[in-house]
Amino acid sequence: MKAILVPVGAMPRTVDIDGSLKSMQEAVGGNIELCSWVFDDEPVVYANEEGKFTCEPNRAVYATAEDEGKVRWDGATVHEGDLLEILFGDVLCIGYDPETGEDRDVTDEEVARVNARFGTLWSIESGWAEALRIRLQARAARR
Repeated sequence: MKAILVPVGAMPRTVDIDGSLKSMQEAVGGNIELCSWVFDDEPVVYANEEGKFTCEPNRAVYATAEDEGKVRWDGATVHEGDLLEILFGDVLCIGYDPETGEDRDVTDEEVARVNARFGTLWSIESGWAEALRIRLQARAARR
C-alpha cells in the first residue's frame, strides 16, 4: 500500500507498507493513534500514541481557513493560524475509503495535500519551534 511517511526533521516521502497494524506501528515507532482530523480523512493520519511522552516534536498543525469559526475543545473559537496540535514522532498518512471503511493507497491529490502542509522548511521545524515557545511561556508564567 502506498502511504506517506512524515519523519521528524525531514521531508515527507512516499513509502510502501503492507497495510497491517504491525507495519503502521513500525512506521510510527509504537502503538498508533488516529489523527484523522488533520486532513479530514483525506488522508488519514496516524501518530505514535505515546509520542508526546517518548518522541521528539515533529509537526505543528495550524488551523486553516476551513477551520475558521469552529469551536475548540476548551470552548474558544478557532481562527486561521491558531496552533491546534503538535504531532510527535514520525507520522504516517494513509488513504481511506469511507464507503468500505478500508485503507487504500494515497492519491496524488493526498500526496500534494500532505506536502503542502508538511513539506516546507518551516513545517519541518514547526513542532520544535512551537514546543519551545510553549515551554518558554510556561517558564515565564512561573516567574
